[in-house]
Amino acid sequence: MTNPSSSTSSAQRASDGRASVATRIAGKFGAANVIADEASLAAYEVDGMTPAAAVKVGSVAEIAELLGFAATEKLAVIPCGGRTKLGIGSPPARYDVALDVSQMNRVLAYEPRDLTLGVEPGIRFAALSETLAAEKQFLPLAPPFAERATIGGILAADSASPWRHSYGGPRDFTLGMEFVTGYGAAAKSGGRVVKNVSGYDLHKLLIGSLGTLAIITRANFKTFPQPPAQKTFVASFDGPAAAMEFCRAVGRSALEPRLVEVSSPEAAKLMGAGTGTPLALPQACWNAVIAAAGHERVVERHARELSALAAHGKAREFAALEDSQGNALLGQVREFPALVLAADAGAAIFRVAALPTVMAALAERLAAVAAGAQMDHATVLRPHGLVYFAVMNSRDGGADAAPVARAAQDVFRAAAEAGAKARLEWAPVELKRAVNVWGEPRPDFALMRRVKQIFDPENILSPGRFAGGI
Repeated sequence: MTNPSSSTSSAQRASDGRASVATRIAGKFGAANVIADEASLAAYEVDGMTPAAAVKVGSVAEIAELLGFAATEKLAVIPCGGRTKLGIGSPPARYDVALDVSQMNRVLAYEPRDLTLGVEPGIRFAALSETLAAEKQFLPLAPPFAERATIGGILAADSASPWRHSYGGPRDFTLGMEFVTGYGAAAKSGGRVVKNVSGYDLHKLLIGSLGTLAIITRANFKTFPQPPAQKTFVASFDGPAAAMEFCRAVGRSALEPRLVEVSSPEAAKLMGAGTGTPLALPQACWNAVIAAAGHERVVERHARELSALAAHGKAREFAALEDSQGNALLGQVREFPALVLAADAGAAIFRVAALPTVMAALAERLAAVAAGAQMDHATVLRPHGLVYFAVMNSRDGGADAAPVARAAQDVFRAAAEAGAKARLEWAPVELKRAVNVWGEPRPDFALMRRVKQIFDPENILSPGRFAGGI
């Protein structure tokens, strides 16, 4: 039988410990830069855990000092900025301090003629996009939650961009980074221009590491010129197989679209409900969304040839959208995870790396999993190698994680049998504690653990959030 007084004393000791951490940090870094009241700390919650303090840093020196202090005191630190990606990853093993880089939000260097850019991690993607647009340039990151997402978080989460089809992922156009390791040492990798000296691109390890290796303090990018013209097209099909065959036909052609994406009828419904601009997106079909860009003649050629390919593929409909509709649709394509979570905060969203040849069959298998569990679902196929599959548990209010956990295991199994690799990118904490969000153990886990030991020997950076509890 539990002793009530013992439970009370344990809770009191925990509270006293948190207060002590907050007091020591405030004494060392200044009370003006430290948040310690419970109401404000709720904004820094990660999977039901709140830190004892949040520290707003403004320089590399302050980050290095804080991490050195945390390493000595064995305090677990989770970096954050816009706080849009804190729901990704496993629940942290420990969480003492939130390291808030939102005040480090400057453009450090920008050479439009050289197509190079250097920024601090706390700059918001939306604000940076405006700066680049003034020079008719852009970064092909396109993260969900784009208004609040920061560059540091986008890189740390390797946020999936629909522009990856033609521009690649962040690793392809991130030229270099500066960062602070878990023991407070400032370091850098890569450079600030497109042509760099040879060497190891260690900064690429930080992309997708969820802040478990180092704190990014500067990121350097190659920028891209905005195309002079763009048009969005939608080809609608009865099922995923026909839609994916159309996408393969586009890939075999001489066309070079900027974006290719296939959405299920349920995903189309979410996208249609998520904008004030009426979308010409048939909601009973699997819709292939194609964005073409370049000079007017290039766009016109895409219009002609895509129409012919759609007709050959027996599309039910083919439409070239007006600019306002096209831009609205591309925004919804980018925001798919945000749309799912807005519709159901308890949704589980899987990110599956898969070959294009298995995507149609995998989509049908995943739909069967959801139907068997009596759950709503939505699917997005990105033929460059990514599937988003969302399971929504709103029918029973999402109170019981067990049915979703069983469905999640079926999703992992279906992906593995298709030769794909699934991870549960967004999920309620109850589900995260019931399943391994990273799926089956990776064969390179021993190497990953060695890398973690080198970058963060005291295991203070986001402990437990990455695969294998790293």
